[in-house]
Amino acid sequence: MKRCTYCGHVIVGEALEITPESGSGARPTAYWHKESKDCVAADTQQTDSSPLQRRLNRL
Repeated sequence: MKRCTYCGHVIVGEALEITPESGSGARPTAYWHKESKDCVAADTQQTDSSPLQRRLNRL
C-alpha cells in the first residue's frame, strides 16, 4: 500500500516515485499521485464519508 506524501491518502493505481537523495537509505522512498487531480479526487472521496466517520478520523 502506497500513501501519497503530499495529501496523505492511499494511492490507487500508478504513483510517482520520488527517490531519496540519501545514499545510505536513511530516508524512505516517497510517493505522490501521478496527477495532481488524483490528490483532489482522493480528498473528495475522503470527505464523502459520514459526519461521524470524519469526526472519528480527527481523534
